[in-house]
Amino acid sequence: MEMHNPDQTWLFDGEPENVDLKVVATSPVDGGYVVALKLASDTIRLAATRHPAKYVAAWRNNARRLGLPDVVRVMVSPPHLRYQAVKRGLARLMVDHKDAESDAYRVDLGEMTRIAREVFEAAGIE
Repeated sequence: MEMHNPDQTWLFDGEPENVDLKVVATSPVDGGYVVALKLASDTIRLAATRHPAKYVAAWRNNARRLGLPDVVRVMVSPPHLRYQAVKRGLARLMVDHKDAESDAYRVDLGEMTRIAREVFEAAGIE
């Protein structure tokens, strides 16, 4: 079941199997994407990548191999030239939600989207 936010914060918001159908890899001149992975452990991991579908596939492969929580939902930002800096800005604003046991965040998806919207707007992402 693919979902879309009515406010269009995310370019893609849905099942991990559909990322490659909806989001294309970018070239270096186009920048890249901020990706939020909602895991089965009810935590969120952040990434910055030019290839969201490859990133999600690699995460799921490693999760199966290592017994880590699988990805149950993926949110992908619109592309931005400074996508790495945008991801770091999002991570800084979510520091209060950092999981003590991992590099993930324990935050409600609505709250994370609200924070992401602020960061994306400040970065000029439409």
